[in-house]
Amino acid sequence: MKHLKVRIPMYFIGLFIMTIGIALSVKSNLGVSPVSSIPYTMTCVWGIEMGKATILFHIVLVVIQILLLRKKFKPVQLLQILVGIVFGYFTTFCNYMVSYLPTPHNLAIRIVMVLASTVFVAFGIFLYLPADLIPLAGEGCMQAVSTVTNIEFSRVKIGFDCTMVVVSAITCLTLLHSLGSVGAGTIIAAILVGTFVGMINRAFGSQRDALLGKNEDTAADSATSSASNHVITISREFGSGGREIGKQIAEQLGFHYYDSELIRLSAEKSGYAPEYVEQNEQALKNPVLHDFFAWYAGPLEQADLPKVDQLFQKETEVIRSLAQKESCVIVGRLANYILKDHPCAYHVFISADAAVEAARVAERDHISADAAAAKVKKVNHERAVHCKHFTKTDWGNVKNYDLCIKSDDFGVEDTAKIIKELFQKKMGM
Repeated sequence: MKHLKVRIPMYFIGLFIMTIGIALSVKSNLGVSPVSSIPYTMTCVWGIEMGKATILFHIVLVVIQILLLRKKFKPVQLLQILVGIVFGYFTTFCNYMVSYLPTPHNLAIRIVMVLASTVFVAFGIFLYLPADLIPLAGEGCMQAVSTVTNIEFSRVKIGFDCTMVVVSAITCLTLLHSLGSVGAGTIIAAILVGTFVGMINRAFGSQRDALLGKNEDTAADSATSSASNHVITISREFGSGGREIGKQIAEQLGFHYYDSELIRLSAEKSGYAPEYVEQNEQALKNPVLHDFFAWYAGPLEQADLPKVDQLFQKETEVIRSLAQKESCVIVGRLANYILKDHPCAYHVFISADAAVEAARVAERDHISADAAAAKVKKVNHERAVHCKHFTKTDWGNVKNYDLCIKSDDFGVEDTAKIIKELFQKKMGM
């Protein structure tokens, strides 16, 4: 295990900062975050000190994991109980320290305390998760449910959080005739924690990753990719002839050509069926819903990411590996973004008039002109959404390419010739 001298302190500091946030939310008396709602409900209903309630809750969650996973449950996962004990004592200590603060009665001050608690929880997550040691039992339980049901982790997290809030609310309403642990603070935490984690990650993520040594592998990849392999990436509008142009360029230069073969390579790398890869590699289904899950779930380890995100990461690994191995032409798959730092890459975007694209698709797929036009519009929109999600840039933005060219201005053969000649001129070949 690399960098344990940094990871272990960062892990426990992250946990401690999270409990500061929990203590502030308790002090505000506006409700706690979903993950703390059950322990705080136990405190409100039965009078159990919250740190002890947190430890009991972690033990219950580990037992649930054992029941769900059975033989798949690994003994190392029992360490979640130890982490729960530490987390419980941190909670006790922070609640004790916060008890010295005056009890706020002004609503504005209470809301400020909730916002501060959300920032503390977010910063704790920012440190705790990337340290990649033992997950808290809540996350372990979510992962167990995801494993057993094959439901994506982000969706399980939303269901898990909602379940805890509902159980807490019903328990408090039934026994205390009040919402108890659930309130405006619960909603604020649910909405803002993921957002704050993203903001903190953008501001300080690179420094944190440097401390954890996560930039070393990237540096090694960059060093390897600085070899003399030349790569032409071709992004293209549907029906523009980009595939045929790419094939001709590869043949003329003696480069390997990668297009549909990437489906097989990505399927082998990811373990997904080739059919799934083909349907999801350049399109994002339900992008709004996907963005909501990603926003709410916050930062996740690679194994917990939605399948389309995992697939993109695997395709990224495949494309970088190919660029390191040999000179080649790669069509689609956001290869221009993936290889944007490759010193010997030439990035091309091929387009054509909509009528020309529709005519080519109609002839190739033996469909009507109207159906072809609708298909061109649909596929190009899917590619634009896919690009925006994974690269945060606009598909077809000229700043992302070395050359943008319309294939209908010159025809497939001459377009391929122009691209080849400009590529050779730039690379000094």
